Amino acid sequence: MKTGRVFRRLPDRAAALIFVILVLGVSLGTARVLDGLVLAVSPLLVTLVMLLVVTREGWTRDGWRRLGTGRLGLRDWPVTLVTTAGVSVLAAAGVVVCGLARFVTPGGAWLSDALVLCVTGPVLAFAEEAGWRGYLLPRLLWLGEGAALLVGGVVWAGWHLPYILFTPNYHHDGNRALVLALFTGSVLAFSALLGRLRLRSDSLWPAVLGHFAHNATFAWIGTYAISTTHPIVANEYLAGDTGLFVLLGTAFCALLLGQQLFPGTASSTAPDPSA
Repeated sequence: MKTGRVFRRLPDRAAALIFVILVLGVSLGTARVLDGLVLAVSPLLVTLVMLLVVTREGWTRDGWRRLGTGRLGLRDWPVTLVTTAGVSVLAAAGVVVCGLARFVTPGGAWLSDALVLCVTGPVLAFAEEAGWRGYLLPRLLWLGEGAALLVGGVVWAGWHLPYILFTPNYHHDGNRALVLALFTGSVLAFSALLGRLRLRSDSLWPAVLGHFAHNATFAWIGTYAISTTHPIVANEYLAGDTGLFVLLGTAFCALLLGQQLFPGTASSTAPDPSA
């Protein structure tokens, strides 16, 4: 329904399509702006535009409630940490077992950097998750859960591409084709994992926690807890952010969540019947 120049709300299909066009456009246009900071918060910014400018959903409590911020989903936090931070720790251990790295005693600014990660990490994780699992995922559920998670993952991977391809700041080392393949596969696995955590908890916060826990754990371990003479193989191809061990571990955890083999609650998130 439209009031003046603003829609009170849009069908889920239209809202999802407009969101995707806007967020990918912002990514393409801002990858080199402020070292990617605008891009990093663009899912949240586009969500605000959709809720407050394109529609009037954000002018009601129900509009914000659908983002999943109204409950903490505490019951799923332990599973979230095991399937994100836990996988990163196991991936690092895997490269050590393979003889490609060794664990070392943290030195230097390890504590201050950990504190900085704990402050900035949740903010940036929320800025992404508010868009991907807060706004977009519920509006893709008319496709069915599996297809919604897949489409959301494809969009999420595509959103990263300008920053990877047009700047030297992110996944710049190693064979480009292999890195992109591992990255895309890992993002799809994370989309399934974080999406299922979001749906089964009916809360955005487990997805935010999982996103932050993965980023903080791999970054801190790679910088302070392991030493390697094969940094590209260890931190790009096998462990790190989206290496093979991370991809396989995350995909396995997402599969277990899909089979309800972790303790938890069933999803109460449903697609908009007007979609």
